[in-house]
Amino acid sequence: MFKTIGRRLLSSQSTLALRKKPLQPPEPIDEAPYPLPTSSRGVERRRLDDMHYGIARYLKRLTYAPLENPSRILELGSGTGAWSVEAAETYPSAEVVATDMSPLPETLKIPSNLTFKQMNFLDPFAFRPGQFDVVHMRFVMIHLPNPKNYIHSLASLLRPGGWLLLEDVNHTLLDAKRPVGPGVQALYRGYYEYMHKQGVDPGVGASLKNMLQTAKQFSEVNEAVVPCYMNPKSTEDPALQDLGEILKYSIDGVYVGIMDKVGPAGGITPEILRGWRREVNDPERDLRIDMHLTWSRKM
Repeated sequence: MFKTIGRRLLSSQSTLALRKKPLQPPEPIDEAPYPLPTSSRGVERRRLDDMHYGIARYLKRLTYAPLENPSRILELGSGTGAWSVEAAETYPSAEVVATDMSPLPETLKIPSNLTFKQMNFLDPFAFRPGQFDVVHMRFVMIHLPNPKNYIHSLASLLRPGGWLLLEDVNHTLLDAKRPVGPGVQALYRGYYEYMHKQGVDPGVGASLKNMLQTAKQFSEVNEAVVPCYMNPKSTEDPALQDLGEILKYSIDGVYVGIMDKVGPAGGITPEILRGWRREVNDPERDLRIDMHLTWSRKM
C-alpha cells in the first residue's frame, strides 16, 4: 500500500522537470550518521519528494517566516533539491545554495539562481559568517549528534535580521485514546536503540524551540506544531489527512531503509515492521506524530 501511495503522489508532481543534459555529480559522502540510502535516486528520492510536496500543499507557501526579499538563501540537507528549487523559483532574484552529503539527482532541472555544494555537516561549515538571509534545515537535526551544539554555528551563518528555519519531527507515535500497541512498542525499541547508538535524538523536534530560545541568538523564536495523523478519521481537515497519509508512507520508508541498509544492527525485522503496519492502519486507533516547524530571527 505504501509504495502505491508514493507512486500516486509522485505522478502528480509537476514542479520538477527532466534536465536535458544530466549532471555529473561526485559520489555521496558516507561519514555522516544518515542511516538511509542515498537521497538522489530510487525509492529514497521518491520518499523525500513526496514529503516535500505534501508539506508544501499543507503550508501553501515556502515557510511561515516573513522572508520579504532575501538575497542569499542556504539549505543545509537539500536531499532531492525540491525545497531549494522552490525557494529559487519563489525568489528569482536571490542566490540559493543547496548543500547535502549526497549529490542532487541527475535529472533535476536546476534554476539558474541555484547552485549546489556537497558537504558533510559533521565538518566545519565552508561558509563565512553572516553570508545568508535565510538558512533552512528540514529533518536534518534528527540525524546530527548533539543537535543543540549546531544552533550557534547555524546562527553565525545569518546576517542580523536573517531567518533560521528548522523543521523536524518528534519521532514518538502517540495514541489519543490508549497506549500504543505491542507492534509500535517493538519497533520503537529497535529504532530508538539504533538511533541512540549513533548519538542522535529521534525526538529532537520537540526540543527545537527550547534549544533556539536557550541559544540567545534570536530576537524572536516561533513554532508551529503540526499533528500528522495516521488515521484519516482522526481529523476532518483534508490537508491534515493528506499530510498524515504521506508521513505514514514516509516513516514506513525510513524503517525499510534502515532494515535494508544496516540489517540486524538496525533493530527492525520484517516481523516487527509488519506489526507496526497493522497498528498504524488500525481504523480504531488515533495515532499521530507531531511535526515541529520553527522560524527564528537573528538579533
